Amino acid sequence: MGTREREGLSRRGWMLLVGVTAAVAVLLVVIGVVTVLPHGGNPREAAAATSDPGSPHAPHWEPGPTPLGLPPRPTATHVATEPAQPLTSLKPGACLQTYDSKWADGYPVVDCSAPHLAQLLATGALPQSAGAAFPGTDALDAEVTDLCSPLLDWHWVAIWGEDVFTDLRYPDTAARWATGDRTYYCFVFTYSRHELTGSALAAP
Repeated sequence: MGTREREGLSRRGWMLLVGVTAAVAVLLVVIGVVTVLPHGGNPREAAAATSDPGSPHAPHWEPGPTPLGLPPRPTATHVATEPAQPLTSLKPGACLQTYDSKWADGYPVVDCSAPHLAQLLATGALPQSAGAAFPGTDALDAEVTDLCSPLLDWHWVAIWGEDVFTDLRYPDTAARWATGDRTYYCFVFTYSRHELTGSALAAP
């Protein structure tokens, strides 16, 4: 009788030991899976967070902090040796020997193989009707940027890197918009005002 009780207890103890061991193994597997999975629990969401944000855009010029927090760079005085031509007569791709403001009435034009400070990248008319409400500068900035960015030669942009800016000219106040003018211009230049050679306009 005592022998059977000892054998019965031994079998129950063995079964208990096997059960505990299996439970510990399952727990370790669960802990391992939780550790390997990225925080957030959804690999697709993690992949989406690192996806391509979209097509590149050169930043447009806004007065304010210098690129990368750098101090203003010394700028040599550039003097035009060519007569100014009316802005309305210029074609996309025209290289501008000097460039002081996007609001000038005209610019001296030189061959793009010669040193120049800026280039007229694009010009056109916005699609809004003459009676359309003023959409605001944020909306117009985005609209004109989308019209101009595809025309940039991105190999040229890569050479100058963070120094490249686009300057956008369009009717940017409610008063200018109310005149019915819908003309826009896109200029490209470098913040450092380095003299450029070659064209920033992408090949057709």
